[in-house]
Amino acid sequence: MTRRQLHLSSLDDIIAELDRLAGGGYEKAGQWDLAQVCDHLAYFVRGSLEGFADKVPWFVRVFVGRRLLHKLLQGEPIPEGIAIPDKLVPPPGGDAAAAVQGLKDLLERLKVQPQLHPSPFFGTLTRDQWLKLHILHANHHLSFLTPANV
Repeated sequence: MTRRQLHLSSLDDIIAELDRLAGGGYEKAGQWDLAQVCDHLAYFVRGSLEGFADKVPWFVRVFVGRRLLHKLLQGEPIPEGIAIPDKLVPPPGGDAAAAVQGLKDLLERLKVQPQLHPSPFFGTLTRDQWLKLHILHANHHLSFLTPANV
């Protein structure tokens, strides 16, 4: 199965896509199942809402993070196959319904919480930048899951 093109443009679009995937099944074009995708996305949404415990070295934020942030905010897609720390890779076989609901709850909080915390990789972001990054991140990961009824 090949990865699909996905063009979510709002938090409500993400929620609708989660409902679609959870309600009718899906095919995987990548390694992760729906629970893994939701848990991974939830980690970053929760961090923007509550703060992140981990930080990356300042020079990585300044010389790598800011450059990547600029590219992403200009519309470049997130590259496939980026190596990430093991702690950011949720184990397979989780409870998809619980993971979907948990992410949806966080997205609802994100809609109304005015102040967001800095990113450990990108540093201080505006609310609009955070929202754009969350939507871009969701587009990337959810594009590897295709609803069975499509």
